Order: sequence, then structure tokens, then C-alpha cells
Amino acid sequence: MRRRVFLSGAILTGVGVPLLAGCKLPWKSKPRAGSTSAASASASAASSSTGKAAGTAVPTASAAPQGWQELDAHVMGHHLGIQVSPLVRRDEKTTVLALKLTRAKDDPAVKDIADSSQDPGNNTFEATSPLGRPIHIRTFDWGATGVRLLDLPNNRVWVATTGVENKVKDNYNKLPLKPGESTSCFVLFGAVDAKQVTVFVPQAGFVTVDVVDKDAPTASGVDLAAMDKAFDSVATIGYSRDMAKPKQALEAPVTIERFARALDNSTSTLADNQKVTITLASDVTFASDSADLTPQADAQLQTVAGKLGQHPDGGTLTIVGHTDDIQDDAYNQTLSEKRANAVKTRLEQLTKLDKWKTSVSGKGESEPKIKDTTDQARAANRRVEITLTPTGGTTPKNNTTTPSSSSGSGSGSGNGGGKLPDPKGPVAKGPEGVTLTSKGSDTSGDVTITLDQVTRSGGYLLGTLTCTVKDGSTGALLSQLCADPQTVLANQRDEDGGAVQTLLASDGLTLLSDGERIFPADYVDAYNKQHLPLTELNLYDRLKGGTTTICVVWPDPGGDTITLDHQHHRITNNYGYRLTDIPIKNS
Repeated sequence: MRRRVFLSGAILTGVGVPLLAGCKLPWKSKPRAGSTSAASASASAASSSTGKAAGTAVPTASAAPQGWQELDAHVMGHHLGIQVSPLVRRDEKTTVLALKLTRAKDDPAVKDIADSSQDPGNNTFEATSPLGRPIHIRTFDWGATGVRLLDLPNNRVWVATTGVENKVKDNYNKLPLKPGESTSCFVLFGAVDAKQVTVFVPQAGFVTVDVVDKDAPTASGVDLAAMDKAFDSVATIGYSRDMAKPKQALEAPVTIERFARALDNSTSTLADNQKVTITLASDVTFASDSADLTPQADAQLQTVAGKLGQHPDGGTLTIVGHTDDIQDDAYNQTLSEKRANAVKTRLEQLTKLDKWKTSVSGKGESEPKIKDTTDQARAANRRVEITLTPTGGTTPKNNTTTPSSSSGSGSGSGNGGGKLPDPKGPVAKGPEGVTLTSKGSDTSGDVTITLDQVTRSGGYLLGTLTCTVKDGSTGALLSQLCADPQTVLANQRDEDGGAVQTLLASDGLTLLSDGERIFPADYVDAYNKQHLPLTELNLYDRLKGGTTTICVVWPDPGGDTITLDHQHHRITNNYGYRLTDIPIKNS
């Protein structure tokens, strides 16, 4: 049984960090219920020439420095403009990113948005809570340390080593913002050898920036001397200069991994930089105590054949059989070998293997997946593992033209022709959205969720969902509508103890394609030794209004549209929904 603990209410807080003087922001978001209108936002530009503040959203200021990128963000119900600098090589071991945050002039009061203890009063929004590394992750740090750098073509991610707000006085590193105010921060990373990276700013979006040397013209907007002064001035209780030093364990990039499960749980697929491992559940693949393939096995092996077809240059293919421990060692060894050979024979009938160097073996009961004697553990141990090590890397080469399903009725098929599961809640096209009710012990709120499109980049899809809480709600917890609702005490990979790290994450926003449920891409966190998803990690608050952006990175299943599915809660049967016909835009 997959396990996760569910907690409700406003829990866990964070803290923040910033940098640069005023810059004009474009504010081009389209209006949604509960959000600042585009017309009101764009009025700031007009006010710069008239000198009148006719419903302006942000203060006018000078143009952004060369090379900076801008995001029109909706962060935990609040409307912010976020400017992102190029990534600057500070030295051989350190790179620096600068952010400038500006809160809209007409942004609603904090008390009207959030039902929590986070409001310090005086209508100050502390942006570090959603933008920083969450406190429930052991590596919690101040500032915008939740920002991550993505090198998608090479399947790499860098997490922040530390961060600091750009202040030398009263620096509590919380990124406080009143309406119309700006603040700025620095975020530090380890050495980055890429020419460009995609910056993932929590609850804001994705931008691509250049990686430049500190003497490059585009680095001029990043004041490294000011950063050092800011670190020395941090006055937050329990935060010292030593704590602000970059954490060496986080300096190196880690591999982005891709994880999916068959819709009937008969297979799971795991991919990293070098290999793709597909695990076949033997209870589905074979008759009991036999090496004879079942009729259901063809669906499993069609999935494997599809994965092989994504890598036309071939590579190395290994097929390994495993059994449980019920029979004696010799019997299990023979059975595991026979099952592995049966899989190879059928794969040769389904697809060409001439470009794959193939090896087949059996391990019997010697390498159990779960060291236990329960029926559940033994079922997990009965498996065949197929590992592809493609010559050209694991990013699919032949997946951009594969037809994809966007059926929302449950009668459609994925890329491989498999029937989609029946939806467990409202269904609508992505741009139209669905509305659900989030309920707590003493709060509730209606939330409309939309996804207009996703962007294809480097073997992945980048998406930004919009969650708008209906005005008048008493408190909607977005994590209920976005987290994986099928697990208890574990993350989506069934890693015991992984629930704490993903408790408030949007890891339940999955794609349905080719008979699989595709989870957000993830990576092994250097401190937690658990997989963290490339999506939001800190949906902590209960919202009474406003709009929030949910960012997600998914493995690219191919096709020109996708179907997003959030499973219903395994106990309450609430919070299931499906968004269909979401177009894929090529970057």
C-alpha cells in the first residue's frame, strides 16, 4: 500500500532575500476571477507619462538592466512582478542570481488573502515563505532559496546553496513587501558549466537566462559587493553568517529523473541521465509459477517497445528476471532466467533489436526489491527489470510527433491505445478549467484550476497552472488539490519517509499518456536523500481569495496535446479532476 500522512491547516513557514533599484514591470497577465485585471496592471505604463496613478498596479521605474527577464507572478494569492538577472560566475565555485520583487499597488490586503498566522501586520506580504526552501525540508534557508536552475537538455538541476536579501539595515531576510514596494535578493548556486539555464521561480514561472562572467556587460546589474554586505548584515534570530555560507552538499548539479506508472500499475518506468529502467510486475506478465506470457503481457511489452523506439540509435539492453522466496534457490533461479528469455523473445517480435546489445539473465530471489515476507512484498519482488542505456542519452529522440489522447470521458486512448481510467471528478478542457471545493476542519473555498498550454523544452514540458480562489472563501488549502492523494507516509515513488518532504508539494499533477501516469520530473535532494519533484514544494497557506501560479516540469510524452489528471483522495474520494486538450507549444 502506498502511504502518506495528510495534514491540513496553515503549517510551516519560511523566510526570504533580495537586490536592485526600481525597474518598470510589464504586467501582462490576463484577468481571472480574484486577480488583478490586465487593464489595471497596464495602467502603470500610462501613469509614467501622465504622472497620475490611475489604478496603477506597480510603481513606475527605470528599465530593467540588460539581459534581465521578467515574470508577471501570482504568488500565494498576491500579484508580484519578478525580475530575474543573468546567472553570474562569481568565482570558480560560485554563481549568483539576482531577483527583484515588486508588489502590485492594488494588490489585496494580506488579511483578505490568507487565513494563517503568517501575516506580520501592516499589510506586509513576506515573500520568502513561498519563494524560500520550505521549513519542512531539512535544508531550509532564508531568502528565495526555493529557486532552482534547470539544464533540461542534459537532465540537470542545481538547487540554491544559500541566499540573502539586499539590505544592510534591519535585514531579517524575509522579503517583506507592502503594496507598491520593491525589494531585491541574491541567490547563490555552485559552479554552472552551461551557457544558458532555465530558472524555475516558485509560483512565478520559468525564464531562460545566460550564464555570464562577472565582467560581462550583462552582469552589471548584479552587485557582488552589495551581496557580501547583505550577508554580513543579516539579523534574523537563529541565523548567522556561518549559516549563510554556501552549503557544499548542494553545490553540484544532480540528475533530473523521470518516473511513470502504468495505469493498471503493471509497470513502472524510471529514467535518469544514462539509463531507463522499466519494471514489469510478474503477476501481470506471467501465469502463476510459470514463464508463459499472459494476454495482458502484450500491453506491458508494447510500452517497452515504445520506449525502445524513442532511441533509434540503439545502445545496451539488459533483461533481468527476479522471483520471490517461496521456492528453493535453484528453482527460483531457473524460473527467473526463463521469464527473462520469454520477455526477450516477445520483444523481438514487437520491435527490432538489431541496434541493441542485449543481455538476458536471472537473479532468482537473490535481489529482492522489498526485504520482507508479506504477500505485498513478495508480489513486488516478482518482476522483470528491463534497462535501456541508449547510445545518445535518455532524452527521447522520436517522441515529438506521436499522437496523444486528450479524451476526458475515459473512453479515449493514450499513445499506445490503452483506455484512460474513468475521471474521478469534474472534467474540462485545460483553458476552460474546473472548479473544486477545498475543505478543512473549519474552512472551505472554491478554487478554479486552469492550464492554458505547456511548453516543450529539452525533453520536458513546462507548465504553469492557475489556481484562483473565489472571493468570500474562508480558507482553501491548495495542497489538497495538487498533492499526490494516493499515498500515505511515502512520496509518489513509495520511498518510506518521503511524505514529509512532499507533504505540501504539487506532486499529484500527473499526465496520462500511452497507458501511463507520468509524474512530475524529480531529483534526489542532497540533504534529504529523497526525491523532490520539480514543482511547488510549499503550498502552505489557506487562501480566502486571489490567484496562485503552480509550476510543473513533466517528462515529455510526445504529441501535440496533453491530458492532466489529479487522482481523488484514496480515503475521502475528493479532489479528483481532469484537464484535457492542453496544447503543447514548442519553445
